[in-house]
Amino acid sequence: MEPEPDRRRVIFVALAIIVVVGIGWAYYANKKAKQAKTVAKPTATVVSNLTNLDPTDFDSAVKSEYALAISKASADYKIATIEVNIDKNMAVDSINTRYIFSSPSDMINNWMITVAATTQNYIRALVPKDDYAGDIAPFDTGLWKYNYVTALQLAEKAGGLDWRNQNTLSGVKLTLKISGANSILTWTVEYDSQGQNKTVVLDATSGKVVE
Repeated sequence: MEPEPDRRRVIFVALAIIVVVGIGWAYYANKKAKQAKTVAKPTATVVSNLTNLDPTDFDSAVKSEYALAISKASADYKIATIEVNIDKNMAVDSINTRYIFSSPSDMINNWMITVAATTQNYIRALVPKDDYAGDIAPFDTGLWKYNYVTALQLAEKAGGLDWRNQNTLSGVKLTLKISGANSILTWTVEYDSQGQNKTVVLDATSGKVVE
């Protein structure tokens, strides 16, 4: 018959093993739970739109679209205004651009070619000046140093983003033409919110804020 002290020793050892295993299992389970929480933690989603895409990625498309517009206008008409319309989400597939050409020999009409960016489908028409755009002067394309995506992003930094955060945006219109008392080539960026708007005017050559 086994002595009483040995029996107790066996019991104590068994209990110690159970305690150690229990502590180890609790530690492992707690660690896995923390890892699961870390994995399940949601991350912020960054929506790609014209405010955060690389403007240089659009250079080739802008040049091709402009070349298309020139090919559809009569030869004696020169580019005088470019208007870019963007929806409230500032999505790439929402862009529609109007290229408006004028001629000193035509006192009545301007040529207007409207191009959809994603499809390159276009509509062209001789539009009476009294109906749209008015009497506009051709500009020197050598002064046109950056595209509408850069213009939008510069406007965002010049107060456009703050304004959007305080208003419900319905759309953005960017206009490239000669303007102001000094008759310089400018990008005018107009944010619209149900009739209220925010306007930022940029020098089309330097990118500096004019107004």
